[in-house]
Amino acid sequence: MKKRRSKDQKCSDYFDAFKAIQAGTKVKRSIAKDGSIPTHSCVPVDVSLSEAEVLKDCLTWLARHRILANRNNVGCGMVGESGFYSYGIIGGGDVIGCLPNGQHFEIECKRGKGGRLSLRQQKRMRDIRKNNGIYYVIHGLAELEYYFRELLK
Repeated sequence: MKKRRSKDQKCSDYFDAFKAIQAGTKVKRSIAKDGSIPTHSCVPVDVSLSEAEVLKDCLTWLARHRILANRNNVGCGMVGESGFYSYGIIGGGDVIGCLPNGQHFEIECKRGKGGRLSLRQQKRMRDIRKNNGIYYVIHGLAELEYYFRELLK
């Protein structure tokens, strides 16, 4: 079942289309119909990396630097006849951890060439940052090192 777009999303699309027509440029959406936004690396990374490889590299790097970090798996299923269960933090980062100074961080791993951040991930990112936590979207090891070099001084 397809999720309906809110009035805010529709108005935003109309406004973007109006501005594009005024400027004489092609009309295109700034975000997808489902509300997800594209992500790209801020530093050069290997674009052939899959999300699983990026995640493995991140966990290895964090362990090598003795930073507390755990993998956050999300899913659901059935347990026999007893019923339905779910686990993990929906919208949470792939890696959840704590810096040596006690600050909470989450890392969402995306493939090297970029990916999309869902609405739930965007909401989680806003909530974490609003409460003085750190939430990064990582596309490769070089980007992780770029973000963490200032935090580990």
